[in-house]
Amino acid sequence: MTNHENYIHYNHGGPEKRGLGVGAWIAIGIAIVFFISIFSFVGSCVSTYNNLIDMEEDVNLAFANVQSAMQSRIEKIPDLVKVADEAAEHLETIYADIAEGRSALSAASNPEELDAANAQITENINQFLAVVENYPTITASEQYTALMDSIEGAANRINVARENYNAAVSDYNRTVRRFPGSLLAGFFGFDTMEPFEADEAANNNSVVDFGD
Repeated sequence: MTNHENYIHYNHGGPEKRGLGVGAWIAIGIAIVFFISIFSFVGSCVSTYNNLIDMEEDVNLAFANVQSAMQSRIEKIPDLVKVADEAAEHLETIYADIAEGRSALSAASNPEELDAANAQITENINQFLAVVENYPTITASEQYTALMDSIEGAANRINVARENYNAAVSDYNRTVRRFPGSLLAGFFGFDTMEPFEADEAANNNSVVDFGD
């Protein structure tokens, strides 16, 4: 056998080796893109879920801050009553109502209940002020004035806390309603939350009438 025949035998007689075809490479490429898309979607869902958890906690914290601001105002009332010893016999009923309002405030679990409790307390404070106005020696004392200034400041902090709560609720609700948040929210039970009503009555609930 000549060298030329050996060359032909070697190249055509043995097993032929070939690479992957174009179709196979396309299939691999599609599979890679598919798996990347799946991982990207799962990663986005995990990120959105964690974001929902964080935002829900932010809303809960903001709600607790509103309660705290309202409780802070209530805690100043006993000191105010002590200053008004002269009018004590006229204030027993009002003070009992304020204690009831304190319980309602602690038990409130949503903005509507919290506003209702705060409105009751505000009404009680205004009744208190109406009684004390008949005792000039009380209203003229420095201690009384300082306490009233403190209560007024607490009322302003309530308004700020309410605004912060509504901002947190707005951010949370947008995430719950947008995709993919809406998909995860429905699956995991994340519901939209109610803000404090920004109407005139709600504003009046947070402001004490000081008889000016």
